[in-house]
Amino acid sequence: MNTIKYIMAFVFLAAIMTSCEDTYERTAGGEIITSNPILNSLSENEFTLEAPEEGDNGDFLFRTTWTRPRISYENGLPVDVQDISYALEAGILSNNFETKVEVKSTDELFIDIYSSTLYNVTASLAGEDFEETQNIEFRIVASYEGGTDSIISNSIPVVVSPVATWQPEELTIRFKQTTGTWAEFAVYAWGAEEAYGGWPGQVLTADAEGWYSFTVPTSRPINLIMNDNGAGQQFDFLVDPTESACYEFDTDNSTFTAVDCPTPPITISWKYVGSDWASSSIYAWGGDPVAETFGAWPGQTVTPDSEGWCTVTVPAGQTVGNVIFNNGTGGDGGQFDLSMSITEDVCLEITSDSYTVVDCN
Repeated sequence: MNTIKYIMAFVFLAAIMTSCEDTYERTAGGEIITSNPILNSLSENEFTLEAPEEGDNGDFLFRTTWTRPRISYENGLPVDVQDISYALEAGILSNNFETKVEVKSTDELFIDIYSSTLYNVTASLAGEDFEETQNIEFRIVASYEGGTDSIISNSIPVVVSPVATWQPEELTIRFKQTTGTWAEFAVYAWGAEEAYGGWPGQVLTADAEGWYSFTVPTSRPINLIMNDNGAGQQFDFLVDPTESACYEFDTDNSTFTAVDCPTPPITISWKYVGSDWASSSIYAWGGDPVAETFGAWPGQTVTPDSEGWCTVTVPAGQTVGNVIFNNGTGGDGGQFDLSMSITEDVCLEITSDSYTVVDCN
């Protein structure tokens, strides 16, 4: 009897276990769902680059990395995807990649970027005149065999600035012999051309203060040689100068020293267009080395030319100071301060209490 009970219990238990088995089996199919790759941020994203030489990759800058996109069916089963490829694209920041450049494609999850690549990509986006800082952005576009839509990552910003390129300009070189006895000076140049003609070159003439000057043309390379107008003495001077400058010469030892350039002469011209003054004078205080640049008050009275213009010249090395125009006697209504600093040639139209800067031509 007990044996029958055990058999019946076993059958009952087996029936229960069979009824509890999950016979549901998921199968591939249905809508395909993708999650976009994530393009990782850069630890450094600002770069200043020189134009690359042809065939040169330049310096390694950074490695772009990203995650693999997840591609699955709506029921969660993964899609058997073969041959996922990735294209790194660049575009102008905030332009939604309306204009874009493909940097490189790969089946890896990274791309190394070198300076030549980044420069050329930025120049392509900015146009031929890549002279200013550009804000660009990168993104990854993933695709796979059988896929109909591209899978696009987030974007990351990069700031690219070109190294400023120097373009030769005409320069003025001034010099003064402070030690030595050379009676004459000439400048000779060799390099791209003999800019001042054949030896001994261009003969130079000093101004009243003993300063010589000459213009350096834009042709490069240029190597300057100073000489005593071919009388047997010479020394090498500047090579490819980049800015105007002044020098003191020691011709006894064939050496030169850069110095601050003296202030050039300044011409001040004015025309009285008012009706109250019969004459006009210019006074200045605070000049250097002479404090009262145009003499004691009321300063220098100037007779107008045939067109009504008065002109004074401040000598080289003298700063103008604070200018007061007056009618030669001063007093109420007979003077006014010129509220501007004069450091170069200037032309003014004045009344008894105001002025206007005008074109000197």
